[in-house]
Amino acid sequence: MRLPSPLIRGAVGACIVALASLVTSVVPESSWVASLPIASALRSTLAGRMTGLTFMVAGLGLMVWAWLAVGREVLAGVRHRMTPLVIAWSAPLLLAPPLFSRDAWSYAAQGALVAKGFDPYAVGPGALTGHIVEAVDPMWMATPAPYGPIPLAYGGLMARLTMDPYLLMLAHRALALLGIVLIAWAVPRLATACRVDPRVATWLVVANPVLITHGLGAAHNDVLMLGVVCAAFAVALTGHWGTAAVLAGTAAAVKLPGGLVVIAIAAVMSPLARPRLRLASLAIAGVVAVVTLATIGELVGVGSGWLSALDVPGLVRSPLSIANLIGLGAAGVLSWLGEDTAAKQALQLVRLVGMLTALGLIAVLGLRSSIHNAARAVGIALLAVVLLGPTAHDWYFVWCLPFLAVARPGRRLTTALIGVSTILTIAAPLNSSLRGAAIPILVTTSLVLVVLATLLGRIHTMQPQTPARGRSPIREGTLLVDSIRAPNSGEIRSATSTIRS
Repeated sequence: MRLPSPLIRGAVGACIVALASLVTSVVPESSWVASLPIASALRSTLAGRMTGLTFMVAGLGLMVWAWLAVGREVLAGVRHRMTPLVIAWSAPLLLAPPLFSRDAWSYAAQGALVAKGFDPYAVGPGALTGHIVEAVDPMWMATPAPYGPIPLAYGGLMARLTMDPYLLMLAHRALALLGIVLIAWAVPRLATACRVDPRVATWLVVANPVLITHGLGAAHNDVLMLGVVCAAFAVALTGHWGTAAVLAGTAAAVKLPGGLVVIAIAAVMSPLARPRLRLASLAIAGVVAVVTLATIGELVGVGSGWLSALDVPGLVRSPLSIANLIGLGAAGVLSWLGEDTAAKQALQLVRLVGMLTALGLIAVLGLRSSIHNAARAVGIALLAVVLLGPTAHDWYFVWCLPFLAVARPGRRLTTALIGVSTILTIAAPLNSSLRGAAIPILVTTSLVLVVLATLLGRIHTMQPQTPARGRSPIREGTLLVDSIRAPNSGEIRSATSTIRS
């Protein structure tokens, strides 16, 4: 019996995920989802919720299976059209409730705060009443917004048109969709510039189920940040460093880590990594980005008050953060010894050390990375912020994914990226909506382990094709960009741009 094509398998999986989300996702009680006949009946019972979680894991498994099947062929050199795949796997999720996270409901409420004249950096969604806060996670009801001025201004604009939380959530999903479009535009260009097969990079990033489910499905504004970051790097490679620095500031105005793309911009400005020239390039790009960030804040009327709320995500003690794990371990030991005050201070101290370590690594990467390692430098810098920062969520992994994917990843890194993507996709239902629910956690964990055991065995045999021998190395200070499509034309042009320090 012949199996359906990967496009069909992935699309069916996405449809199952979308249908299961009607049961598993947290939604406002006033929304149309809460009143659906079958879904509402399933949501009201433990057996029904378990059924929804089972189908959710199965649908995610189908999406990952389809993605791996395409990847095996792409890595072997088989040509695949990625755009139809991404559209088919993404379309079923466009109108679905937010997957795996309640952040999108917080976005809607924070936009409503702006529309109602509240300062979202001074008060939390709890200042509002009614349908708009029905699905907001209680943890964030009293906390200010830790996001930049762009998503808040956009949310405020949308909230002036409607106060329906579901429609506002869809409006923020549109921003995530824009981010994916920008990523899809930039990644092939970055891959070509880095001498990586654009089809492999596009499969590894744009068609990645982590980006589709966590990014688009959950409507996280991280995807918009990442799209602008990728666009900034791609624009910098064309020689338009000023425009790229403005885009870096724009990315930071979505979420602050987006500003780290100035590392790549500075590497393009001074490709030989001479310390003085690189420091000057970092200063110029950084100043332009900061001015852009401050200007956006003033233009949209929210200022820079959001900087004081950047510690809000740290309220979540995520096990994905190395600093959190060490800090919690030290705090646990001190608490066991009866040193409660020291235990509280230990966690904060370890988190501080983690951030200082990350900043030190970022400084080294910014000053020492050559232009050929610029993509890897940005990827490592973002990964350091995730692993050494005060908190980390599974979707934060997408921050570094495009840059590591185009940084000439070898066999081990490629396998690691595929494996992490698989695990984070299948394990996604183990989220905060299961908080305190022992039976759903145990059942979902068992399902996840079974599906992972089936899929992970396929990964070790997936290896990138060995590059053809005889290709001349890239000369230091020279950026070779081959086979880039000319704008508004079907012709292929070959371009060689020499960047001199």
